[in-house]
Amino acid sequence: MRTLNESLKSLDEHYLETLKYVNRNFDVNLEMLKNSKFNSTLYGEAKMIEDFINAFEVKLKEDSIVTMARFQPAAKNLRKLVMLINSVRVLERMGDLLKANLSLIKDIETKAPTLAYAMNERIFPVAKKIKTLFEMYMNAFLNEDVNLLYDILYLDEEIDGLVYSNTEYFLAKMKETPDNVLGGSVLILLDKKFERLSDHIIHLASDLIYILNGENTRKIELENMNKK
Repeated sequence: MRTLNESLKSLDEHYLETLKYVNRNFDVNLEMLKNSKFNSTLYGEAKMIEDFINAFEVKLKEDSIVTMARFQPAAKNLRKLVMLINSVRVLERMGDLLKANLSLIKDIETKAPTLAYAMNERIFPVAKKIKTLFEMYMNAFLNEDVNLLYDILYLDEEIDGLVYSNTEYFLAKMKETPDNVLGGSVLILLDKKFERLSDHIIHLASDLIYILNGENTRKIELENMNKK
């Protein structure tokens, strides 16, 4: 029978595998955005990866609950197990978003080819920065590096600025001609979905900060909002 430490190590390994699958679906998104073109082979891979992510989510949740029941761990390990359950749920949502993005890329290519260039010129830089944030989170989890997590919280502000700039650009294109309305709308939606991915990474980073040093940043933010 496994000890508590062995169970926690196994959960960490499965969580890292889930992170790698999500990261691969980021790669798939970036490849299509870079080429401003939908790729059916990559889409097939993304669907398979989504199935793996869903399977890992179920296993991690079940194993975490079993570990809680069997060992009744102390507060720190209990918080980590709860974090794993919550975080793998976030990763599953991220996997869904990343696969859904591919359908939007196809829509832009087929229904608004005159604006397809914007996938590479405008959205690709945003997506690349968000993937960098995700890889920083992966490294922070692997190495228990709180400083990397704080860097993520800072760099997220840059992404907000890029998304705002893109929205202004797409709205301007939509005003130029009615032919751009559909394509511009889908581009804005795609950009917003990447922004939501960034929000999910902030959620993951905040929870991990809480585990590593006990600082619940999301709770602090809510308390500060209530004071205003």
